[in-house]
This record gives sequence, structure tokens and C-alpha cells, in this order.
Amino acid sequence: VDVRQRKSRAGANGVIANIVREIDARNIEATIRKLVSFGTRNTLSEQNDPKRGIGAARDWLYAEFLKVAEKSGGRMTVEKQTFEQARAQRIPQPTMLTNVIATLKGTQPESADRIYVVSGHYDSMCNSPTDAKCDAPGANDDASGTAAVLEMARVMAAFKFDATIVFMAV
Repeated sequence: VDVRQRKSRAGANGVIANIVREIDARNIEATIRKLVSFGTRNTLSEQNDPKRGIGAARDWLYAEFLKVAEKSGGRMTVEKQTFEQARAQRIPQPTMLTNVIATLKGTQPESADRIYVVSGHYDSMCNSPTDAKCDAPGANDDASGTAAVLEMARVMAAFKFDATIVFMAV
């Protein structure tokens, strides 16, 4: 390993250390509490209630990712990817499902095809996956994973990376 490679690694390690230092457990906890506050995030729960259900969680996450994107200097885009899930074992009728996706564009042209994906699922369920009305706060199913994804996006949006990073709440 030559001196230039060592300096490059040391610089990269310093950036990583800065990113890790900026992760704030209080933000993660606040996101978990907010997702729990929707009462349920069951896939079959209410899509249009602004305070309860999967739709309220989806819209809140979308708004939070948009706030995060503001720190990216235009390199991060946020979108809702919606599709209709056909009837299946755990889906008694066709249901619209939405992923919230924040894409932080890489800066290196030769890394254009390199994409890293970080994801957590924001839906939750109680004992019966087809019970759309039950309370399913889901702090560990998977509000905690989704909160970690949002916090990583919040911190990493301010940094430039060679490759593209996709942050997903699915």
C-alpha cells in the first residue's frame, strides 16, 4: 500500500467517523414513537386517515424524507412508488402498497451502476395479518428499522458518495 492509498483510506475513515458521530439516538427514538403513534401500520389499514393507519405513516415518512433531501444540494430525490398488490393469502382484496424511496445520487461517473440500498419496512401487524382494525403499533416491527433508515438518510444527505445510495421505507 503506497502513501497516497493510506492517506485516501485515512480520509475516508475520517468521513465515516464523522457520519457515525452525527447519528442521533434521540432522532431514532422520536421516529419510532411517531410511527407507533399511528396506532397501526397494517398493510390493510386506513390509507386516507391523516392520523391513523398505513396511509398516515406513509405520508409522514414521505414528508420527513423531503426535509432530509433539502440538505443534499439537489442530489437526493424522494418519491412514492405505489402499486396494486393482487389478492393473495394475506391480502383478501386488491390493495395499494406504497414504498417511500429517497435516492442520493452518487458523484462518480464510473460508479453510475453501483447502487447501495438501505431499507426497513414501515408496515406492522397484530396477531392476524388480515385484521386491518387492530392496534399494531410495531415499535420493533419494524419502526426501529425504518427509523434507522431515516436517520442514516438525514445524516448522509449532507455528504457526497461515489455511488448512489437508496434509502427505502417499504
